[in-house]
Amino acid sequence: MKITSFSILLTLILLISSRARSDYPTAPKLKLLTQNGVIELSDLKGKLVYINFWASWCRPCKESFPWMIEMKKKFENYPFEIISINLDTDKSLADKFLSTQAINFPIAFDPDEKIANEYGIEGMPSSYLIDDKGQLRLRYIGFWNKSRKDNEEVIQDLLEEIKIKKLH
Repeated sequence: MKITSFSILLTLILLISSRARSDYPTAPKLKLLTQNGVIELSDLKGKLVYINFWASWCRPCKESFPWMIEMKKKFENYPFEIISINLDTDKSLADKFLSTQAINFPIAFDPDEKIANEYGIEGMPSSYLIDDKGQLRLRYIGFWNKSRKDNEEVIQDLLEEIKIKKLH
C-alpha cells in the first residue's frame, strides 16, 4: 500500500511539474495602428515576438532602440518580430525621436494605454517575449546595457526552441 501511494504521489508530482514548465499564459490580444497600417499579434503566430512599451520622455526606453534595431538585423532570417508600442499622448514627441533612428520594425501607438494596461506594465520600458504559440514567455522591466547579451541569448534560445519544434 505504501509503495502504491508513493507511486501515485510521485506520478502526480511529475505530471504537475512537467505541466508547470510547459504552460505559459496567453498573451493579451493586440491590435494597434502603426506607421504602416494595423498590426495584430494573432497575425504573427509562428514567430517569436518582442513587444516593447516606451515613451519619448523615458531615457532607458530611448537607449533600448539601438539594441532592438541590432536584434532585428541579427535575426532577420528567423521567425522573429519586434513591435514597439509608444505611450506618448502627443505623437509628435515620439515622431521627433523616431526620426533620429533607423527603425526596422513596426512602431504602434497606444496613447490611451489600453494595451499597456492589458499587459500590466509596471515600469518603463516594459518588454515581453511572446512565443510562436502566442504565450507570454518573459517580461523585462527597464533596459540596461549590461543585460543586452543576456536578453540576446534568451531570444536565441527561444528561436532554437521554435526551430526544434518545427523539425518534429
